[in-house]
Parts: sequence; C-alpha cells; structure tokens
Amino acid sequence: MLVATLLTSWNIAAQLNLESERFKPYFVGTLSSGVQVGCGNCATGNQLSVSAYFINGLQLTRRFAVGIGVGADSYQQLKTLPLFIQLSEKLVGNKNGLFLQLNAGYAWAWYDRTEYTLPNYNQIGGIMIHPAIAYQIGVEKINLIFSIGFKRQIASYSYRYDYQNFAGVVYNEYIAKSELNRFVLQIGFGWRY
Repeated sequence: MLVATLLTSWNIAAQLNLESERFKPYFVGTLSSGVQVGCGNCATGNQLSVSAYFINGLQLTRRFAVGIGVGADSYQQLKTLPLFIQLSEKLVGNKNGLFLQLNAGYAWAWYDRTEYTLPNYNQIGGIMIHPAIAYQIGVEKINLIFSIGFKRQIASYSYRYDYQNFAGVVYNEYIAKSELNRFVLQIGFGWRY
C-alpha cells in the first residue's frame, strides 16, 4: 500500500512538473518595412520601391506561429494594400534564430496616374505570395527581425472606350495584367504579449 501511494504521488508530481513545462500559446505582433527590388519594364532597369507590414498573430507552439497582416506596397506607379495570412516556422534557435515565413493573401491595387482615375478605368488587385527566410534577435519580449524573400503580386486594370461609326456606337474594352516579381529586404520590430 505504501509503495502504491509513493508511486501514485511520484506520478502526479511528474505530471504537474510536465504541465508547468508545457508550452502556453501567446500573442505576437510585428511591424516591418523594407525595400523591393525588381523591374516593371526591364528595358529601363531595376526599380527600388518600398513595402511595410503590420502583423498580429498567435504563437501556437515553440516553433510555429500564424498571423493576419495588412500592408502597403509601392511598385512605382502602382500601389497595393495587401491583406494576408502569415505562417511562420522556426528552424533553429529560441530567442535568436532562423525561421521561414509565408505571407499569402489578396491585395487591392490602384494606379496613381491621373488618367487611371477616369470613370471608364477599372483597377483590379490580385493574389500576393511572399515567402521569406528571416533571422530574429530577441531580448525578453521584444525582437529585431531581418528578412529576405521574394514577392509575387498580380494586378490589372481595364478601361472601356467607345466610338461612333456608321453602324452606331461600338464599345471596346482593354485589359492590362501586371505580374510583379520582386526581391524583398525587410527589417522589423516584433513583440509578444
């Protein structure tokens, strides 16, 4: 009886110790900005443009986090406002470490040239995919994040024009689709709460 009681109390103590060592999910946030390098019209050479993100999420395990983000990207005359999901997997390290990120979502797009604001122009956003590899340096509940990745953004615009001929009014529509591919270098500030 004494042996059974000792074994039972040892087993309960071991379970309580295991519970205290278990991971407890917590909320995380990131604010990052950087540059995008690529070409819209490669005949004119590469272009530099800016990018900024705000992400709020949940660290689900010691290595995996998921979040939702909003951003602002500039591709010279094209501007986008992406809304996306971020998946993040830590490869090595704890507070300081290397991890992979995948941002995927939809971005609303608009052109900032005057002719694109006319009523017969329709500006359409598209899918945004942004995988990256990042390194974080952490102290207590804050960290500094450096990342490099590749972003693919699809956007398009269309306009309708009409003209009069001997048969009446003829309507035509022109659609231009842009597939923007950029290397992205970012630096960010992260926190947990």
